Amino acid sequence: MQGRKIFKIGIVAGEVSGDLLAAGLVRELRQYPYTFEFTGIAGPLMQQQDCKSLYPMEKLTLMGLDGLWGRLREILQIRRKLVQYFLSDPPDLFIGIDAPDFNLVLEKQLHKAGIPVLHYVSPTVWAWRKYRLRGMRNYIDRVLVLFPFELDFYRQYKINATLVGHPMVKDIDIRPDILTLKKKYGISTEKKVIALLPGSRKGEIQQMAGEFLHAAEKLAEKHPDLQFVTAMPNSSLMELFESEVEIAGLKHLDLICVEGHSRDVMACSDVLMLASGTAALEAAIVGRPVVVAYKVSWLTKTMVQLLASVKYYSMPNNLAGYRLVPELMQEECTSEKLACEVERFLDDETEVNKVKQAFQQIRESLDLNSDRLAAESVIKMLGLGVQTRSNSVPDHS
Repeated sequence: MQGRKIFKIGIVAGEVSGDLLAAGLVRELRQYPYTFEFTGIAGPLMQQQDCKSLYPMEKLTLMGLDGLWGRLREILQIRRKLVQYFLSDPPDLFIGIDAPDFNLVLEKQLHKAGIPVLHYVSPTVWAWRKYRLRGMRNYIDRVLVLFPFELDFYRQYKINATLVGHPMVKDIDIRPDILTLKKKYGISTEKKVIALLPGSRKGEIQQMAGEFLHAAEKLAEKHPDLQFVTAMPNSSLMELFESEVEIAGLKHLDLICVEGHSRDVMACSDVLMLASGTAALEAAIVGRPVVVAYKVSWLTKTMVQLLASVKYYSMPNNLAGYRLVPELMQEECTSEKLACEVERFLDDETEVNKVKQAFQQIRESLDLNSDRLAAESVIKMLGLGVQTRSNSVPDHS
């Protein structure tokens, strides 16, 4: 082992989902007979894989434009210091994991200095802010995309891209023991169960929970045999949600609160009411009918309207190519409309089966060996031998 080259990899993740993707990639790279050193911004899962974090990942976790302005100076300072760090000791490769508002500028500066750049998870340039494409073509050497339509999109713009699928597919058990799970969390085995999942960030819960809870109230009045369940990532967010229950005056609601285990909660539910985002894709993979909703501030809304070029907001609808599940955005996100859309699934078994069949097709299209394919792209960019890793997966470039 003496004298073996250490490959230095700069890596930055800014969200929980990015932490998960990056940890899987790093874990897979450890299977190769090379020595890697990962430094940048890492979440807890990445740190478990021996990634060195120069700043807490939570510093980059924001809710759209709404959370940006109060912390802009701190975020810009972190990015400047990262640039200085990587330029003073250049890595063999830089990997930006999602977080495009932060990473794309960082990647541009590093690429100008001759550092190869890999970006993992396509920015939603197919949906809005297409002006980013010219810059990406100039300063990103390869983009790893999760969804088949993204690969076709980048080919149109002559940007190197590799389809890796979504690792979430491997992580989610599509045939869990529902009875055991319901008993574990105290969820009724007799009643229909509606999940209330208004988001995993403070701002989302403050914006969405009230409408979700009042929708639950309306549903409970018409369907007294319903039970409701929510899952919050941690105790502080659970306290925030419970305070929203008190504000709504709904402490009498048949509501089960579960800390963590959101995918188990999804699996135990008959219909999901959730905030648009990664959870909508999780719902599709779990295979439960879903009503997607979202509210943002007027500023974020205005920016999206100016720059958006997408027909659908939720990933299940983008993957299906049509309005497969209801989307209630901004003014449309009211307790009355939420309750109406959930009730449609309760009353129409044919519609439920149609959605479940489409979700199965989505799952199959994403069921690739994501960690392995992503790791192979890294190995190739470093000019190393992919064949040294046994059972290599065919290239999806």
